Amino acid sequence: MIHEKPEHAGTGVVEKPKVASDIVEWERLELELANQKRFLKKMLDTIPDLIVYKDINSEFLGCNKGYAEKVLGMNEDEVCEKKVLDFTEDRERAKLCRQKDQEIFVTGKSLKYEEKFHLINGSVMDTETVKTPIVDEKGKVTGLIAISRDITERKRLEKQLWGQMKYAELLFRTVPSAVLSVDKNRKIIRWNKIAEEITGYTESEVVGKECSMILHGVGIEGCELCRNASDSPLINQMCKIVTKEGQSGHVLKSIAVLKDEFGEISERMECFEDITGMIEMEAELRASEEKFRQLAETINEIFLITDKERIVYVSPAYERISGMTCQSLIDDQSSLVELIHPADRERIRASLFQGFESMNEVTNVEFRIIRHDGEMRWLWLRSFPILAEDNNSPLKATSIVDITDRKRVEDKLRERERQTQMELLLAARVQQDSLPHPISGDKVRVSSIFVPHSTVSGDFFNYKWFEEQKMLCGYIIDVCGHGVATAMQTATFKMMLDNVLLTGEEIKEGDIQTINQRIMQYLYEDSFVALLYFEFDLLAGVLKLICAGITLFLAAKPDECTLVPLSGCYLGIVNVPEIETYIIPVKAGEIYCMMSDGVSDLIELNGISKQEGLTGYMRWFEELAKCPERNDDFSAVCIEILQDRKETDVLDIKDEEELQRAQVIISEFLERNVPMHAPMLEVAVNEAMNNGFGTCGRVRVKTRRMGSRLIIRVKDDGPGFNAGEVTAKRVAGNYESEFDGLLEAEGGRGIFLMRSFCDKVIYNAKGNEVLLMKII
Repeated sequence: MIHEKPEHAGTGVVEKPKVASDIVEWERLELELANQKRFLKKMLDTIPDLIVYKDINSEFLGCNKGYAEKVLGMNEDEVCEKKVLDFTEDRERAKLCRQKDQEIFVTGKSLKYEEKFHLINGSVMDTETVKTPIVDEKGKVTGLIAISRDITERKRLEKQLWGQMKYAELLFRTVPSAVLSVDKNRKIIRWNKIAEEITGYTESEVVGKECSMILHGVGIEGCELCRNASDSPLINQMCKIVTKEGQSGHVLKSIAVLKDEFGEISERMECFEDITGMIEMEAELRASEEKFRQLAETINEIFLITDKERIVYVSPAYERISGMTCQSLIDDQSSLVELIHPADRERIRASLFQGFESMNEVTNVEFRIIRHDGEMRWLWLRSFPILAEDNNSPLKATSIVDITDRKRVEDKLRERERQTQMELLLAARVQQDSLPHPISGDKVRVSSIFVPHSTVSGDFFNYKWFEEQKMLCGYIIDVCGHGVATAMQTATFKMMLDNVLLTGEEIKEGDIQTINQRIMQYLYEDSFVALLYFEFDLLAGVLKLICAGITLFLAAKPDECTLVPLSGCYLGIVNVPEIETYIIPVKAGEIYCMMSDGVSDLIELNGISKQEGLTGYMRWFEELAKCPERNDDFSAVCIEILQDRKETDVLDIKDEEELQRAQVIISEFLERNVPMHAPMLEVAVNEAMNNGFGTCGRVRVKTRRMGSRLIIRVKDDGPGFNAGEVTAKRVAGNYESEFDGLLEAEGGRGIFLMRSFCDKVIYNAKGNEVLLMKII
């Protein structure tokens, strides 16, 4: 019979070894766990990162030593069961931290972000924080662990890198360069935008493809640069590329080789710049230099290039111009100074070679040299700096031109100009000497003004009085031009017109047509002549005008003064010009002014000003000729029709009654002839009569009008006086100082008044007769 042993039977014996082993295992595990905790803590404290772990309520479960000391400033044991708000007054930061924790608790996913820690020592640490959820065996989130890595240095480097990237971006926008990288199999893995612009290939088109095929159209076996760059870098190697469009270009390429820890090539960085334009420019520069060389050897102009110390280049023309070799000037630049004319040497030495020292100065001078064969040449030197980008000139270019022929021509031109000026002055003198003299007759008074715009005038006039016919004939012309040729034309036309118009014969329009035919032979193309013929027939009382281009004249009557318009075609333009004849009645006391357009234009511009008498109009014309607006010759002939009468009275005064009657007669005589000046002249004549009558009790007076002149003679029988002494005082300029004395003496006051109011005062030798003249 077999009896089963109770289960508990022998338990103490059977179970005891098992429990003991479990306790041992438990102790071992606890020991191992403790060791792992110590190791973990040691590891966490050793890690430079800031580590903290929290429960589901965001309360601290612990942290590493770095977090406690650097951020909180306390022992890590004091952290447990506290929240962020317990350590900071920055509620916004605490709130943000809580929001990040809740996001992890809700999503169960790790979260990475950057934040700043304000450390106990006052500094600020940039960190990259990674928060990871802690889950139990059932997958439930029970807390989180946060690891914050100090990225302050990285942020600084990133900021620096950002600045460098901005600089690189700016550089890439302005400089034609490209960057690419290839792996160990020569497959392209990176390709920048500049590379796209240079080659035409986009990044998506080239990544993963062999670079030699993209850039050069050949495999690696056919790319010598790729083979040479297998072990060592290449710097600025020139090669050709083929663009996407199949066009060839030149680039300057640099290749850097990157190797792994085993010394194997892991990547190659390539940088290249498009130098196609530079290659083409170099070719153009070589062609330009060749052209310059050929030009410098063929043109007859010396070309020098100098630096701050010496002449570095001289063109072959130096030998032809100076008679010296180019090498002699390069060896000794003072050899050029020795050729310079002694009168120019010091001036050129200062401007030329001091200019070499002051490279940025510009020189422009003319000088003479005397060759060894004795020939003198004129040279024109110009130098200028060859400026670099910093405006600091390391070189100076000098051009020296042989201007000997030009100087000879200039001398001839100056001589010709001198002769021309002499001819102009002679022509001007001939014109002035050919002008008619003023006329002062019983019937008419004629005055003129002649003011050329330049030396000689294109205007001219002439007139003539025919006494038998009582007729004044004349003309005024305006020839287009102002030079010597114009002066010769006016002289020719004067002889032609004098022979036709100033003969006293009747002038008709047909005579002017004949003159037109003859004038056309002496005029240049597009030149012309304006003419106005005037004829005053005083017996008939009419003025005849024949107009051929001068279309205005001035008529001054007692009650008005106007510019009168005329019409008529210029001479010398057409074979049969339209010419107009005008007949105008004239009366004594009227004034007529025939003028060129240089005068009429100014009158129209400044307005008409009525004047007193012929003298007044002449003064007005003289002032008008001084106007700054005048831009033409200024010529006018003024004719005054005089009163047709003569009047003579002789008075013999012996007593006071006759003296009083004589004063009345003289007053009436003056009122009739010179109403405007009568009171002043009456005082002067009375002074002469009273002085003579007071001297001897008898005086004789003779009054006479002759055309535009009044003549009054006063004679007494007294002893007279020294009239020459008074005249000498006036001429000597001390008459004014004797004024008071003259007024105190009766005779002196009379002399003063007569000289003041009369145009002429003439005494006889004895001093007892005086002649008074007034021009009206």
